[in-house]
Amino acid sequence: MQWLAPWEPVRASMDEDYLTGWETELARETGPGHPLYRTPAKLIARRFDCDDALFELEDGRVALVHLTWIQRQESDPRWPATQIYASLEEWEREGLAADHADWIA
Repeated sequence: MQWLAPWEPVRASMDEDYLTGWETELARETGPGHPLYRTPAKLIARRFDCDDALFELEDGRVALVHLTWIQRQESDPRWPATQIYASLEEWEREGLAADHADWIA
């Protein structure tokens, strides 16, 4: 996969504490009613211009999440804002492509 700005992969370039910090914050922020509540997720990429992150789910789907960094469970299940894609390839076609087009515009 070719990563395009403003996204960058993180698995190979960041240490375990960095990855765990984002994954822990996601688990902390989600509560009952949120689509990722109690769902194991692994950080695979992030936008370098905001708090958007891409998490891989155990079933092969990926979730685009805008973390709030509130460091506790959100009271509104709409937060953190989340969009789930069926696969990394779907996100690459729809999410990454759109974000890159906006970035270079």
